[in-house]
Amino acid sequence: MSEDVIIPIAVFGAIAFIAYSAFHFSYKKRMVVYEAIKVAIEKTGNADPQLVEAIVRDNVGRNADLRKGIILVAVAAAFALFGFSIPEPEAVDIMLGIAAFPGLVGIAYVAFHFFAPREPTI
Repeated sequence: MSEDVIIPIAVFGAIAFIAYSAFHFSYKKRMVVYEAIKVAIEKTGNADPQLVEAIVRDNVGRNADLRKGIILVAVAAAFALFGFSIPEPEAVDIMLGIAAFPGLVGIAYVAFHFFAPREPTI
């Protein structure tokens, strides 16, 4: 097999592996939580609703969207600066195109932080 075949297979295989890993470990985490609730019900006969709510609720914090947005905008800026540091004139256009994806998603996260309604924290 030549490099023309191996490189795209490796890139798309890595993307698929990352997506699979994220879903797999999220599923494993959810199963551990459900097992903990099941054990609590078996031992006591009932589960305290506040305990179940505390276990099930995903505590991401008030500024999670802002943090994700800032990180993605910084990644986009890094891609753009990398494009400007390459002496090839067409590299700037390519890297700005790549930087557009995390940049726009980051801007959307920052907009969610400021404009989306939030549940009050307890």
